[in-house]
Amino acid sequence: MRKIRGLALGTYYAKGADAARGTPNASQMRGLVYAVKDNRDPPNPKQSIQHGLHPLDRPVQVDRTNAIEYVTAMLANRIDKLTKFFKVEDPDAITLVPVPSSSVTAATIQTARFRTLRLCHALAGVGFGHVAVLAVQRKAVEGKTKGNRRTADEIFAGFARTSTPIPRGSTLVLVDDNVQSGASIAALDKLLGASKPTAAFAVAVTDSQPYEDAAKARTFKIEYDETDRELDVSIILS
Repeated sequence: MRKIRGLALGTYYAKGADAARGTPNASQMRGLVYAVKDNRDPPNPKQSIQHGLHPLDRPVQVDRTNAIEYVTAMLANRIDKLTKFFKVEDPDAITLVPVPSSSVTAATIQTARFRTLRLCHALAGVGFGHVAVLAVQRKAVEGKTKGNRRTADEIFAGFARTSTPIPRGSTLVLVDDNVQSGASIAALDKLLGASKPTAAFAVAVTDSQPYEDAAKARTFKIEYDETDRELDVSIILS
């Protein structure tokens, strides 16, 4: 059984969900995820966000123009802790791999909305790992915001490897904005061979149950049988 350990900075809840109503700061984390994704037209307005890991001990107005910088600021002074969490001795031995969004193909890496790549570059800019785009979509697909919910096998079939080699002697950290089912992380891991030490990082993880505080870091684990022909993925939150 393949197991991928992950870390998220908070929890995402759908607007109006019972779990959201029962969880403090659910609206703030939902707003941060939307701002990082930047997949709404027109874009969401600025929202006041105060996350306990952010160095400013006060609310900050966040939208798509500064959301990634807001996230990076939470981690810039915690590189050593992050490195230890991912079971690596040196952050230089970490390769950040962005999960490609629905519009990112080989021809549009530099032009499509590729916010996870921007997040990877921002993290690398504060000394956390190096960036490698190892996968794209074979062709652009409709995003989940338009109701296109693909299975893990469909996501896997839609991914294509780039010509960038997988760095030797490194731990891969697959980077996503929000992890819901874990299907995209598992599909990307399988595409890359499911053999190297691999972990995951996300701005938020989706939960259907109330939690003590949505703006609190959470760990999760994604599991699937890499020997099975079908990609049956499970995610365990903690």
